[in-house]
Amino acid sequence: MARSLDKIKNIDGSKETLKLTVRITDLWFIGTPNKSEQAGMVFVDSDGDEIHVVCKQDQLKSWKMDFKENCTYVMHNCKVLKNNDQYRVCDHQFKLVFIGVTVVRQCVQEDLPFRKYRFAGFADVVASQFEPGLLVDVIGVVEEVVFRHVSGKGRRVVFKLKDLSQQLLSCTLWDDYCLQFLKFLDDHEGHGPITVLLTHDRIKEAQGSYPPSINNSFKASKLVINQPVMEIQEFNERLAELGIQARSVFKSHGKGSSQLSGSIQLSSKESFFGKAEAKTIAEINTISEEIVCVTVGTITRIVMDNHSWCYTTCIQCHKKSDVEMAPFTCACGKYNKEDVLRYRLEVMINHGDESTKFLLWDRECSELIGQSANAVNKLKIEDGDVDLTASPQALDKLLGYELAFKIKVQPKFRNSAVLKCSTDSSLINVVMDMLADAETSSKINIPAFDSNHSTQHESQSMSVTADHDQLLGLPLTPTKRQTFQDCDDEAGSSQISPAQLSSNKLKKLGTI
Repeated sequence: MARSLDKIKNIDGSKETLKLTVRITDLWFIGTPNKSEQAGMVFVDSDGDEIHVVCKQDQLKSWKMDFKENCTYVMHNCKVLKNNDQYRVCDHQFKLVFIGVTVVRQCVQEDLPFRKYRFAGFADVVASQFEPGLLVDVIGVVEEVVFRHVSGKGRRVVFKLKDLSQQLLSCTLWDDYCLQFLKFLDDHEGHGPITVLLTHDRIKEAQGSYPPSINNSFKASKLVINQPVMEIQEFNERLAELGIQARSVFKSHGKGSSQLSGSIQLSSKESFFGKAEAKTIAEINTISEEIVCVTVGTITRIVMDNHSWCYTTCIQCHKKSDVEMAPFTCACGKYNKEDVLRYRLEVMINHGDESTKFLLWDRECSELIGQSANAVNKLKIEDGDVDLTASPQALDKLLGYELAFKIKVQPKFRNSAVLKCSTDSSLINVVMDMLADAETSSKINIPAFDSNHSTQHESQSMSVTADHDQLLGLPLTPTKRQTFQDCDDEAGSSQISPAQLSSNKLKKLGTI
């Protein structure tokens, strides 16, 4: 008598003499073909229930040619293991593993459903309302490309997706997925939105004030961009019905070009990183040579040393002036009718249990405080405090800022000068990811299994290696002012030692 069919929902580990009629709705391969390759699959039965299935290397040789997505099969006998891996493609409590007596026969079963995507709501992800470790599918329109790194190891692109609720969600694509996305941008010639469907995504949980984000899994994810599939077509129709504005598509300057233009821009944020690698505060404290790097931290204290919070400069060349009183003629030849003050502050930066001192210049202080040094000093004088070296109350506005920093570590001067800083959460998230990669060599895992309960994981290396920027000369401030989020990497050649800004050469000002 033939065995009766089992249902996926009834699989509980109590028996392995299973008989299932299923459709393979998803199929991917892990490892090196003919060496360490394994297959991962998702089976669905007539009730629409899904289960994760693994065919290991020793069994794959016999079955690889028979596996085809969307085909239907009758399957007998398999190992049943707990589905308790770090990342899971299905929410079933168990998974199936091929063994020596597993039998699979292709058959026609038209009543079996096809793949049903489990699209995560972006608002739910951002609100941390998701099951940790369970991979999800997402669909959305590209709102902004934030960052990319395509040279060396750890190739990745970071962009923001927007769903039908207009919620934004940060997405990172690694390695082949990154290259596929960037190739689409190079080749695409349309003028509509870029709609992305990405399957089996890992949700990266929130870290402090940084919201959750998503990234592809190593091999299980599938990336579909602007293809004529039903889900993308329905999404675009709803997008139009709701009147949601999507950014226009942009083209690169040439095929394979790394410079993109259009309404979605990489340049301003990409220039923030350049070739700088991420360093933790602890690493920065031990650096013995001059380098440029990026990090994340919170301003917790204004450090008072032998230097005032500001210095007097020429209105044209921005160089420090040693002249006691205005008017004066600078060495550059510019006649200065009035004094111009610029910020120069040392601040304590904390991240986790580590801390260090950074040197902030005029551009960054002006942006964060919201007032120029001259304006702050004028208010201080109006309150009766005419001593220039006295610290104004406005400096406290810096405290509590959580920022992404690009710095030049200068062991010779025992400081780290801030070249750029940003409050942009997407930039902060990217740097946090880079720090996590460098510090913990974290990996994205989709499990491959042996027949006992110990698991082997496929992994995606996220380690970041990059050449340093060419060492930049540190200017007092750039001659042409830009916002600190959009300034480029150009800098002057002069460096400033602490001795050059000695506070005993700063004069007291009664008026501005």
